[in-house]
Amino acid sequence: MSRFDYKWRVLGFLFVAFFLELGSRQLYGAALPQIRSEFLRFGVTDAQLGMVGSVFGAVFGLALVVSGLAADLLGRKRVLVAGTLLFSVGILGSGFARGIGAMMVFYGVLNALGQCCVAPASYALISKYHKETRSTAMAVFQSAVYSGIILSSLFGGLMAERGEGVWRWAFWLMGAAGIIWAAVMQFGMRPEPAAGGGDVKDEASIKEAFRALLGKPTAVLIAVAFGFFMYANLGLRLWTPMFLTRSFEGVGTAKAALHGVLWVNGGSFISCMIVAKAVDRFGAGRPRIRLEVSALGFLLCIAPMIWVSQAQCFGSCCAALGTLGLAIGVYDAAHYPAMFDCIAPRYRSAATGITGCMAFVMGSFAPAVLGWMGDVMSMRAAFASLGAFYLAGAAVLLPALIWFFKKDRVRD
Repeated sequence: MSRFDYKWRVLGFLFVAFFLELGSRQLYGAALPQIRSEFLRFGVTDAQLGMVGSVFGAVFGLALVVSGLAADLLGRKRVLVAGTLLFSVGILGSGFARGIGAMMVFYGVLNALGQCCVAPASYALISKYHKETRSTAMAVFQSAVYSGIILSSLFGGLMAERGEGVWRWAFWLMGAAGIIWAAVMQFGMRPEPAAGGGDVKDEASIKEAFRALLGKPTAVLIAVAFGFFMYANLGLRLWTPMFLTRSFEGVGTAKAALHGVLWVNGGSFISCMIVAKAVDRFGAGRPRIRLEVSALGFLLCIAPMIWVSQAQCFGSCCAALGTLGLAIGVYDAAHYPAMFDCIAPRYRSAATGITGCMAFVMGSFAPAVLGWMGDVMSMRAAFASLGAFYLAGAAVLLPALIWFFKKDRVRD
């Protein structure tokens, strides 16, 4: 097989692995109304259900930096296959969970430890095999995010709606599919060398990247703002299906699972592509434009988030979710480019891992806190509170825009 043919074969392997990763991550939120109903006999609270998502976010974030280093030191294929196998075992085991403790272990810990291995190894492999076709390959790979989240959420919701305990089949089937796919990649992909093959020699260590990050106030503020964004994002993704079933009469688990992800992800995809092109085209003479767009994205999220929390009919709530998705896409289009504007190229890969770790750890509190607010107040109040985190994100970026960016900017 020629190198040209093999690079597209590799992309196919990575696409399916990423699809299964993002899809299986969404199963818990999609089936949450039925899981809650079944676990209520054990006295489970919404805060405890949210803790599962919080454990996942914290473990994923803390392990993210290590997974990137492991991919370079041990070989990308080894880490990719091992990670896919581990998160699939975690998802499969989640289907057997009979209480919140087992769900935390299988979904929150094993699943997170496996999932954090997939993206770093995959991006490195795409960069290695795709040179002239890298943008196309990255776009195809990224499409697995939207398709995996939407289709798997619908699948999980449909299974959960079929009766008590049927939600478990979604976890069993997705887990089994992942285990099979790990075996397919093991025997279908060529061995990848560990560090020393020459393709990572110009990358900085985590220690060097951490020093570079702390030396740039703009980068630190962007990282903190990203944490506020992830808090809102993790809370929204986990609890939206439950919010829809509780707030609107006649909305079942499957309908809530689909619409809870369809409008936000669809809106984000559309606006992200449009805004990214516009910033690249018209921002050449305005160095701060990416940072300004990031702050604008935060501000644009506030009103739609309040609208979601206060919507009185299902159609209005879907429109609000779509509008929120459009606003989120504005932020998504500019966040990493804004970060890279003030981080030297050799530190960017490691800095991405560090900021991702920080953001997931900050955001990991959201699922449990929103669950607690749902217990003591209401889910509408919990969702309305997320508007404050979007406002905080914009406020954190303001000093960077006013005082620090001009000095911190990297001219490359």
